[in-house]
Amino acid sequence: MKKHTVIVVDDQRSVRSMIKRWIESDPNWEVVGEASNPFEARDQIIEKQPDVMTLDVHMPEMDGIEFLKKLLPQHPMPVIMFSSSTTEGTSITLEALDAGAFDYVTKPSGTPESLIEAKEDLLSKLNASLAYDVSVFHNSKKGLQTNNVKSKKDITFKSKVILIGSSTGGTTTLRKLLDDVDDSFPPILVAQHMPENFTALFAGRLNAELNTKVIEAKDKQLLENGIVYIAPGNFHLEVQKINNELYTKITQTDKVNGHRPSVDVLFNSVVNCGMGKQSLAIILTGMGNDGAKGLLNLKNNGCLTIGQNKETCVVYGMPKVAFEIGAVMFQLPLEQITDKVKELGSK
Repeated sequence: MKKHTVIVVDDQRSVRSMIKRWIESDPNWEVVGEASNPFEARDQIIEKQPDVMTLDVHMPEMDGIEFLKKLLPQHPMPVIMFSSSTTEGTSITLEALDAGAFDYVTKPSGTPESLIEAKEDLLSKLNASLAYDVSVFHNSKKGLQTNNVKSKKDITFKSKVILIGSSTGGTTTLRKLLDDVDDSFPPILVAQHMPENFTALFAGRLNAELNTKVIEAKDKQLLENGIVYIAPGNFHLEVQKINNELYTKITQTDKVNGHRPSVDVLFNSVVNCGMGKQSLAIILTGMGNDGAKGLLNLKNNGCLTIGQNKETCVVYGMPKVAFEIGAVMFQLPLEQITDKVKELGSK
């Protein structure tokens, strides 16, 4: 069987060697080229025509974002970023995702546990990238520009809370989905698979770009209309009821489905506090199955449920599993979801 091919781009030879060992530990994958800078990478891509590229966020001689913007229109391919967990590294990674990178892997800290986790994360994302249609990203960018004009507030929502779960591809998908949200909407809680340090910057970027307030959730915040609460990286976000009011709950219990935050944890918490019939839940692009069982639990308890369709997903994994187990009431293209939320959630 023909192996899938990768080019590894990093200015450190030792890091390239480590990544190559990780990739080739899977018999389905082969590293066909290595490069220390974008110019070498460009030549390797033309010569080798790889299936996937891994790319360090800090690149010498050319800004990595500029490289992606020049590369992807000419050579559409999944690019997996290797990101540091520093503020600068996190910011560049988010820019890379905006520029079309498929996903990212956080560089290990050097401990045996972090090395194993990074290796497993890379191999998982390499396999997921094979189903990535780069045209989905470029088509989705067409509607991302915000107009900074509040939409007309002619809707009164009967839903008390809106829940969203997303993973790979979620950063750009969420921006488009939330573009038409204003302070007439009920509180929106988001479980997006992201590590620590990423979620605060991600929330800040959304807050600056959208018409609604977006924050990284903290523990025991009263849920307010028109605010989007992003689950903090490495913590679960839940909904809890205190004195008949809804509040956030932040915990660091075990990972669920390999994730913290977990979409299932968020979804199930709404059922646990008796708010299933007064909620609306959406499952977006992402690999794996996190959120599917929670969405079914919500549906079985009276919640309205929406799943993103295959054609507009970067990775049709989480919505696919949810749809197949009967958890999705309405399966829709991304651009139709907000209108459906307004239709379903209003009186």
